[in-house]
Amino acid sequence: MEGPLMEEESQTVKDAYQRGKFDMMKHYRALLIMYRDQTRAIKARHLVYRVRLEAKLEFLHECESLFFMYHEKKKTEFELALAESKLEDVRVPPIDWFKLGEPMMYD
Repeated sequence: MEGPLMEEESQTVKDAYQRGKFDMMKHYRALLIMYRDQTRAIKARHLVYRVRLEAKLEFLHECESLFFMYHEKKKTEFELALAESKLEDVRVPPIDWFKLGEPMMYD
């Protein structure tokens, strides 16, 4: 009577053990390869997501600077208008060179 590990071709117990060990090694190697590929895919997906976020941050930074520049432009335009109105209010009297003792300035 044959043992439970014996196959039809009358293998020895040692051969059956080696065969089982080899099959188990192939099975776990296949699992490890699947996990490795899955991990690589997850890393690639996260890398793409990270690159997208970096591009989005760069775009937002550019938009923020444009928004800041828009407000800076409006502020500068307001300051210019204020300076022009102050300049119009300034009245400089004509210089009387005779009173200053410099009559030759009229020559």
